[in-house]
Amino acid sequence: MVSRQRLKEIPLFKDFTEDEINIIAPMLKEEFYKKGKVIWEEDSPEQGLHIIDYGKVRVIKRTREETKQILAVLKENNFYGELSLLDGRTHSAAIEALEDTKVLILKRSDMEKILQENPRTAYKIVREMTIVINEILREMNDKFMKLVNYVWE
Repeated sequence: MVSRQRLKEIPLFKDFTEDEINIIAPMLKEEFYKKGKVIWEEDSPEQGLHIIDYGKVRVIKRTREETKQILAVLKENNFYGELSLLDGRTHSAAIEALEDTKVLILKRSDMEKILQENPRTAYKIVREMTIVINEILREMNDKFMKLVNYVWE
């Protein structure tokens, strides 16, 4: 079982009460991936929210020419799979372990259970995921505008 103390160190759960930690801890499953392991491919079915306990992964999209484009490198306390967790759709990118990595997995069915039985706890999870998603979106907007300005100069 996941250490309750460790959960308190993860930013996603920073505002959780002891009761909320006790709700989420038994739901999180631990999974280990060796360096180089493809955790999932682009367009694979939803597999839950993965929170990196330790290690590093890279987020990859394939180009039209079928080359790999690295979108991000994620490390301890980062998470991925949040979009599929929320909408149930397939994964929009592939994930590959850059080093031996341990993740904590919250399955979509467990998230739905939290939503039904503890909506305040579910709200806190979604709020923190939304903050991270918004930061990524703002960074992408800035990069896009720099590209537009570069092209039009």
